[in-house]
Amino acid sequence: MGIFNRLGREVEQFKQTAVESAEEQYDYRCEECDARFTTNHDYCPECGAEAVVETVETANDE
Repeated sequence: MGIFNRLGREVEQFKQTAVESAEEQYDYRCEECDARFTTNHDYCPECGAEAVVETVETANDE
């Protein structure tokens, strides 16, 4: 049973790392529904709101 516990912990750690890495790569987000995406849109592709803004990290890099 120990191998399955260890494997489960390793998979969970990998998932957390993957989620954190993906969140860091988004350049734009919707202020209404908090959807995140890499390309600029005039409106949110998720909810249709016109509240698309650059993420803080992107704005500070320039």
